[in-house]
Parts: sequence; structure tokens; C-alpha cells
Amino acid sequence: MYKDKNSGLILPPSAGVSRRKALKMGAFGIGGMTLGGSFLAACGSDGDDASSPATTAAATATTAAGLESIKAHWVYIGPPDDNGWTQEHERGRLSAQAALGDQMESAFTPNIGFDAGTTQLFEQLAADGNDIIFANTEYSGLLSGVAEANPETKFVETNGHVFTDNLFGFYLAHETTAYLMGVAAAHLTPNGRIGYIGAFPTATAFNDVNGMLLGARSVNPDATVEAVMVSTFFDPQAAAQAANALLDNGVEFLFGVMDEPTFLQISEEAGVWTGYWNLDFRTAAPTKYTAHYDLSAFGPFYTEQCQAVLDGTWSASSTPILLDTPLGAMGDQVPQEVQDAVATAAAAFEDGSLNVYEGPLVDNTGNEVLAAGDTIDAQGAYELNFALDGVSGL
Repeated sequence: MYKDKNSGLILPPSAGVSRRKALKMGAFGIGGMTLGGSFLAACGSDGDDASSPATTAAATATTAAGLESIKAHWVYIGPPDDNGWTQEHERGRLSAQAALGDQMESAFTPNIGFDAGTTQLFEQLAADGNDIIFANTEYSGLLSGVAEANPETKFVETNGHVFTDNLFGFYLAHETTAYLMGVAAAHLTPNGRIGYIGAFPTATAFNDVNGMLLGARSVNPDATVEAVMVSTFFDPQAAAQAANALLDNGVEFLFGVMDEPTFLQISEEAGVWTGYWNLDFRTAAPTKYTAHYDLSAFGPFYTEQCQAVLDGTWSASSTPILLDTPLGAMGDQVPQEVQDAVATAAAAFEDGSLNVYEGPLVDNTGNEVLAAGDTIDAQGAYELNFALDGVSGL
């Protein structure tokens, strides 16, 4: 961690690492983290040499029950120490590596964006003999064509929407988590105004804002959610501008999907309650931290997928696998009555007596999107494309 001299904000060590440098680092990663044997160098579109001892390694031995060992690689949109989304995936990778030990050689490539170099990277990883390749964001056509050309390689794409014999998508069932965050927010905000800092207008954002709105309105029927979309998951300056704009506009609860803690720090300084999408980061807002989305399911999921490759039982799902995403532990200063209200709602979800999306519901353009008596389940929420009445900015 270091403090940026211009903004004074706390940033991860890799915040200044360029994509070109990350590609040259390849599987060493930001911190030189490669486990379980030989290392692999990933290549980008800039013509850097990508030779590696791993490219000459013998093919993985096969037994009647499956494989004796496998190679697995993770492709990350951000750095593995971002204090957010990618760090949680890295924890999942390390969990899988610890569980499988010498049976798996794993590595990662960080800071991979969306251009032709990304396709080249996936092609190189397949050519280098990786049995399974994970992506921690949706690369869409940049990955799907490579999967089609390499049917023996398994591909798993976070938030993916392409499903073939060797490629499928998985994600998080987080609309319920957002609802619980909304319940807490409504109890903590006298005016019922929730601010949301998002990245892109996708189902992730829609489920966040809708879930928080519906949870908040179960407590305060006049609650609203005001969103500012910044078209990035990692930009401290953009996050700061969005946070200040929302706070200046009077929101009394601030939530964000950023991969760094800028908005948490600003919210703490303003004395406004806040919550985080990713890991537990109450240290950034010690007196105003509410909770976070618990992403600890990544570790068991990655372990399960890699074990299936080892066992020879792996198969691609034809529908999204959606992981349970509970609300994390409450912050130290959250009143007990708020914690109790959240626990009551969580129990209702658990026993099936509560659904996030129950009709009638109208979107923020005035159209009915769910008729009375109808519901939307987690699979339907995965494809959601509307913001409800009561949500602005999205």
C-alpha cells in the first residue's frame, strides 16, 4: 500500500503498473506469484518475447481416473492486490492451490483489458498447455473464439454469457445481498437517500440498485437510490468525484462497486454510512462501515472446478452457476437493532418467504416490468436490464 502524493488516498502497490508491464510480467503477476511448478509468461499485443520453460514441459500425465496433475491459469482485469474484486479472486486461486497442492500448477496474469492483445493472451495460455483457464470478468468475443479453437482446454468466465462444451459463465447471486444492504441503509439514513457509485449499466448494477431500493423501501417507502456511473472499476479520482457529488447532493448512505477504497475514506470523513462490494474493508471507514458482499465462495468454486478437471469429470454448465453471496459481518459501530433487522430479512430469504423481485414493479421510465404475483429468480436476475422507479442516474 502507498499514499498517492496528489490525492492523499491509500492505493495498492500495483496501482501504477501499466498493462504493458503487466503483460511482460506474465504469470509472475504483480508480486511474482506462481505456484506448483514451472512458470508461464503471457504475451500481449506489443511484440514482447513470450518464451518460457513451461512451453517445453511434457504433457500432463493421464490416468484411468483422470489426470495426475493439472495446469490452471487465472486472467485478471485488475491487480491481485487491488483491495477489491481481483484480490478476492486471487484469494480464491490461492485457496484452490492450497487445497490441491502438488496436483496443480497455478499462475495468473493481471491487468488485462479489452483489445486484440487479450485474445492473443488466451491463445498463448491454451497453447502453453493449461488444462483450465479462468477469467475474472467477461471478455466475451475476446475469449469465446479461442475456446472454440481449443476444444480440449476448459474455460470459465466470470459473468460470462457464452455456453459451449468447454466454456461457461459463473457469477454471484447478489440481488439478495443488495436487498440486505438496503435494509441496513434505510435504518441508518433519516432521509432514505442512498448513493451508488457504479461502473457500467449491466445486470450487476441493476441488481445492486434495485435490490438496495427494495430493501430500503421495506423499511422506508420513500427511500431512493441515486447512481453515478464512472465507466471503470478502478479510478480513485473518478470515484472521489462521484462520492463528493453524491454527498453534496444529500445522500446519507454511500455504496460503491469500486475496486479500491477511495469512496469509503471520503464517506468516513463526511460522517456518512458506507458499504463495499468486495472484501471487508472497515479499516477505511472505521466508524461508518456497514458491511460488504462476502465473496468467499470463490475459493470453494475454483477448487471444485480444478478438482473436476483432475478427476476427469469436468463438464461445462449450460446455464450460469450463481454462487451464494451473503452479506458480510457488520461494522463495529452498526447498532444492534440494525443488525437484527438485517438478520430477520436474511432468514426470510433463507426460508423462501421473501423474494427480491415480486410484482407489481415499474421501472424508472414508467413501464411495468413485473406483473402482480410474478417473481424473478436468481437466473432471471442475471439477465436483468432495468432500473426500478425510485432509482435515478441509471
